[in-house]
Amino acid sequence: MKISILTLFPEIFESVFSKSIIKRALDNKILQVKLINIRDFGIGKHRQVDDNPYGGGKGMVLMPQPVLSALNLIKPKPYTILLSASGRKYSHVFAKKFARKKNLAIICGRYEGVDSRVEKYTDEIITVGDYILTGGEIPAMILVDSITRFLPGSLNPKSLVDESFEKGLLEYPQYTRPQDYKGLKVPSILLSGNHKQIRAWRKKQSLKRIKKFRPDLLIESITQNEK
Repeated sequence: MKISILTLFPEIFESVFSKSIIKRALDNKILQVKLINIRDFGIGKHRQVDDNPYGGGKGMVLMPQPVLSALNLIKPKPYTILLSASGRKYSHVFAKKFARKKNLAIICGRYEGVDSRVEKYTDEIITVGDYILTGGEIPAMILVDSITRFLPGSLNPKSLVDESFEKGLLEYPQYTRPQDYKGLKVPSILLSGNHKQIRAWRKKQSLKRIKKFRPDLLIESITQNEK
């Protein structure tokens, strides 16, 4: 898979993409990441990339020409994602969907956003949550990390089976040594060796965590597990 990231700050990505699963995917040629500096396509000798918004208002808006000139550099034409606070909320489902693409482009917004005419050239408009960030670089890292996990060869497939959001569930509580930490003990069922009972306990705990932390997912998870 190839992912092209359009950004004004390509250097931000260097440390994140040089560690852990993403680095292994890059080293093993499972993933290619190309960082494209939007400013290289800026207008005039000062490489201008933003301007004041029509109609007034605070802040600056990224102009369409630099962004789209950078996007047009990518061949073949990629499946294009614009990161924007007004987009659809990113989820596990989107990560799986994007992982099936061979060629992705991610546009990182900055300042007050991107000229809305850029939306006509994109396939998806995505937000990573109901809050405002300085720019799209951190959300782009989130997308690359979550997508990479689904690329064949990047992880042991068994590692994905019981993760949060698979089958509409949150992952059950996990424990390791010591069995007793300052009076906080590992649940005895996990020490029993009875795998059938452990599976039942874990499913029950997953549903309890949804009720506590994500009640919005509860109806969906119950429906999926009754099928």
